[in-house]
Order: sequence, then C-alpha cells, then structure tokens
Amino acid sequence: MEVDRTLARTLQLLAEGVIEFAGFGVAAVSLVEDGALHTVAVVGDDGAAAQLLDWRAPVELVERELAPAEVWGALRFLPADRASGHLDQHAWVSDVPPLEVEDAWHPQDLLCGLLHDDDGRLRGLLSVDLPTSGRRPDQVQRATLQMYVRLAERALVTTLERDDLALLVEREHAVAEYRRSIIDVLSHELRGTAAAIAHTVESLQRGPALADDVATALGVVHGGAERLRSVVDDMAALTKLGRSDALLRAVTTDLGELASEAVGLHRAEARSRAVEVELDAQDGATLLGDPEDLGRMVANLVSNAVKYSEPGGRVLVRVKAGQGCVALVVSDRGIGIAACERERVFDEFFRSPRHAVRRRPGAGLGLAIVRRVVALHGGAVRVASALGEGATFTVELPRAGAVPDRG
Repeated sequence: MEVDRTLARTLQLLAEGVIEFAGFGVAAVSLVEDGALHTVAVVGDDGAAAQLLDWRAPVELVERELAPAEVWGALRFLPADRASGHLDQHAWVSDVPPLEVEDAWHPQDLLCGLLHDDDGRLRGLLSVDLPTSGRRPDQVQRATLQMYVRLAERALVTTLERDDLALLVEREHAVAEYRRSIIDVLSHELRGTAAAIAHTVESLQRGPALADDVATALGVVHGGAERLRSVVDDMAALTKLGRSDALLRAVTTDLGELASEAVGLHRAEARSRAVEVELDAQDGATLLGDPEDLGRMVANLVSNAVKYSEPGGRVLVRVKAGQGCVALVVSDRGIGIAACERERVFDEFFRSPRHAVRRRPGAGLGLAIVRRVVALHGGAVRVASALGEGATFTVELPRAGAVPDRG
C-alpha cells in the first residue's frame, strides 16, 4: 500500500506518542485499502514490527472479531475470553506472562481505536498492546488513548481532503499554499487543545492530595500535552518560515549567547539521559538576523544531539567567529546517520526507518526548520556522520549585512 509520505510520518509520530505518553509497549496503525486493513506503522517492539508491518486482514473478519467487544467511546476492548479466533492467523501475541491480579492484561486481549472519515466509513485502526502497568487501561489511559485516536483520525481525514483538492489544483504554488493553510488550522486547533489539557492537569495537580497512581497518570498526560505543544510550535514555525510575504527581523544577534541559552535549556534533559553537554563559544560571534528564528535553529540542533546520544555520551557545542562569517558546530557521539539519509534528514517529516531512531520521539521537523532558517540568513548547513559514530552539524552564517531578501 502506498501511503502519502506526510500522512505516514504523522501516523508514525502518533504511534510513538502512544508509546511514550499513553503507557503501552506496542502501538500500530492500519489503514483500509481494497477491503483489507493494512498495517503501515508499528512502534515499540522489534518482533511486533517484523511480524505486523505490511500485515493485512480482511475488514469483514476484523468487524466480526470486534462485534462482542466492549465499547469505550472510539475504543474497542475485546477480552481474551471473548475472542472468537477470526484473527488468529493475522495477530501478533506477546510472550509476556500476565500478572496475578484481577484486572491483569492478557497477551490475547485486543484494544484498538476506530478511525472513521467524515461520512462514518471505517478508514483504519490504532491498535495497542503491552500496557506498561501490566493491567487493563484505567480511565486516564483511555482518555489519553482516545485523544491520539482523534488526532490520527483527523490526520487521515485531512489527507483525504487534501488529496481531493489537489486534483483540482493546477499549479504547485497553490498546493503549497493549501498545505500551509492546513498546517495553520491544525496548529491553531491543536495548540488550544494542548493548552486546555495542560491547564486542566495543572489545576488537578494543585488540588487536594492525590493518590500516587493518579499523580503519576496526570504527569504522563501533562507530558503528552507538552510534547504535542512542542510539535505544534514546530509546525507553526515551519509554516512561517515558508511564507514568501513574511518579514524577518534583522538585528545584531550574538550566536554565542543563543548557544548558551540552548545548552541551559536542554541540560536537565541531558542529565536525565546521562549525557554530558559542553559549550565552547568565542566572544564577538555576532551577525544580523532574527534572534527568535536563530534561537530555534540552535535549540533544535542541541536537542537532536542530546536526544540521539546514548547514556554516557557527550555533546559539544562550539561557536566560532571569523572575519566573514560565524560558525556553529554541534557534535555528538550518538547513533549516527546512514550515508543514504544524510541529505534527507533536512526534508520535512523525514525520519529514518531504523528502530534506534523510531524509539525516540520526533516529527521530522527540527532539521527542516534549521535548513530554512539558515537559508533565509544567507548561510549554509552540512552534516558529517557515520552509523554508530555520532554526527556533526556545521552551520556557517554571514557575519555582516542584512538578512537576505526573501525574493
């Protein structure tokens, strides 16, 4: 099944979000094509990914199997003792033994969210397995999972609507403007949703003493909201940087100060991952540019270096000042980038299919933003890397002169 690249990246991101914030060990997304459900994204377990990717099952069999399932809003939960076996040859079953408790998760339990289009037709499934608690999901987990189901459904419907409109668009410029308008709308809607979730959680956390499990669950939901807000901010930034009529500020900006701020911002995350971060910044590394955009560029590079480092790793951030340009060099000793992917890492929504990458959250927008900011400031960015040996990103920006005209 050939899936729209942007949709595929979005579904992969949502599956990763389910793993990170909804508390499950495996998440998979399947789309309907020619009367069958085809799995297009699997995150969390290499064995599950190997068996389920490109998995196909007739929609009729899936509907028959789910007929006796419990209905939890958009979710369907089928306990192992109600399963009829229609999907036995199409399923992946974990070898994790169930807990000795009343609400233990059984390896053959089935939990999925139904993805419908605006006409109510089934278009896909978001399936999960291996709850990290070992128990059937509680109300908080269900609410978090339903949020991801709605996001996946909206991403799918948006793609379908975009494809229909694209047939009527004759010029590439019109398509690009449409994409930006969609991202604007999604950014606005998702930002409001994330803010509302975070505000609600913070209000509950300030209330009377909470049970440990409730406090933990609220922390998970709050982290998911913050992660969603970060992705939305990246989407909005990418849209702004791509507009031909947008103006950038041109003020004297110290690249060393921006690097110091970025290192400080990500130092706590680095400590939690047992990664050492060092800064070596020369004085006087100034240029004319937009400090907000340049700060986002530096922060994205530092964030990536920390995220793709292994425990015990080291990230070095250097800022150098020359006569004609200033340079930012961010290097790490992390998992590295395959030779065939070095240029693609700057493409919007690109993420390597390697499981070492997929296990880390990301939307594939950070380096696309870096490239746009660098280009708009008349500079250049390059990457040197090898698998297992880390990566070094070098940005060179002109030292003097205003920000280049966007035209």
